[in-house]
Amino acid sequence: MKLYGSSNNKSFNTLKLRFALAEIGAAYDFVPVDLGKGESRTSEFLRINPHGKVPVLVDGDFALPESGAILWYLGEKYPDAQLLPRADGTAATLQARAQILRFSDVAATAFYPAYSEWWNATNSDDPAKRNPAVADAALGKLTRALGVLEKTLATGDHLVGPFSLADIANASIIFSLKRRLPSDPLAAHERVRAWYQRVTARSAWQTVAAE
Repeated sequence: MKLYGSSNNKSFNTLKLRFALAEIGAAYDFVPVDLGKGESRTSEFLRINPHGKVPVLVDGDFALPESGAILWYLGEKYPDAQLLPRADGTAATLQARAQILRFSDVAATAFYPAYSEWWNATNSDDPAKRNPAVADAALGKLTRALGVLEKTLATGDHLVGPFSLADIANASIIFSLKRRLPSDPLAAHERVRAWYQRVTARSAWQTVAAE
């Protein structure tokens, strides 16, 4: 397998896949793509992903873009890693798998867009695009999403049953929030803070975060 990902190893969508692959213990080649240099727009890369974005997983003759799809594919491909319950037709498993997908979507559709809004509103190279009101609204969205995790974690140590893809996705984006936001976003969320510490204490995370 090859993983084409951002040359910035701390980029959320690349980081969560590297975390998953480290948990799985799968062998793969990492191919860094420098977006700033336009490497995702070359004819060679566009043959792999016509959308011109990273990450992309190439597994033999199969090329799969979109980080959420790749994360799910890895969970399905490597069931022994137990990042996703094996589909067995029972209602309990069906519901657990749906909840894992739900919380993976929370990372991608709640945390990540709000983080991007905040970043653009506070750090744009164009001063005219910097907007304190937009930045504050984005922080409100992040706080609301953290509140969902806080409530969920009242019933367990992880977001859905044992450690899963859901924890990988959300811990990876929260890592970005903690690196970038001016204050700790977890300060007022005790359960999320404890959960994040548990997840990032895992050896797989320690390995990828150090790279």
